[in-house]
Amino acid sequence: MSAAPLVEQLSREMGISTAAALFDGPRPRPVDPVLSPMFRRGGLPRGEIVTLTGGQSLSCALATIAAATQEQKWCAGIGLGEPAVSSIADLGVDLDHFVNLVTPAEDWLRVASILIESFDVLVVDPGFLPSAGERARLLAKVRERKVSFISLTSMPGSTEQIEITDTQWSGTEHGHGRLRSCLVQARSQTGVHRFLLPGAAGTPAAVPAPTAAGDGFERPVIRSVS
Repeated sequence: MSAAPLVEQLSREMGISTAAALFDGPRPRPVDPVLSPMFRRGGLPRGEIVTLTGGQSLSCALATIAAATQEQKWCAGIGLGEPAVSSIADLGVDLDHFVNLVTPAEDWLRVASILIESFDVLVVDPGFLPSAGERARLLAKVRERKVSFISLTSMPGSTEQIEITDTQWSGTEHGHGRLRSCLVQARSQTGVHRFLLPGAAGTPAAVPAPTAAGDGFERPVIRSVS
């Protein structure tokens, strides 16, 4: 059976500018241009679960939600511990629209289910992996409310998986100086990506282009591999 009549009918419906807009789902939330290539549609999806794992995953998640908070969308963190407020702000997060909840590990799923009703974006470090039934109910609520949900632990049912595979800190030489930036390598469905997080200004930055004198990036002395 041809889908053409259905597409034509849907295109005439109020609120749907084109049938493609319906089938493609809601537009993703904007993210920093440096981080955009990691996502299949160039931004943070709504109504879906994204997993972001590996070293610097918390910093990457916070940098990812920064644009949403700047657009006055409400974001919440669950199970993230107590990251330094100044560090969160340095990543571009508008603290007036970010709430960090310190909850017992066993309560994260209950708290998340409540916050989904009123928040636009959730960043969660689950204390445990919920059962298949619990995940199905969680995903149903995420879809219904069109919430952007980032899990810092691998979770079945996620539509996008981003893994930080390597981090290299730069800024110290022979034990002197201070850490200034971190070169991050991440793998997602769109490929392998390299960027600075933090960059010189604290926010994500593109990796400097190679030069004749070198690669444009100061050699790191501290390295962590996840």
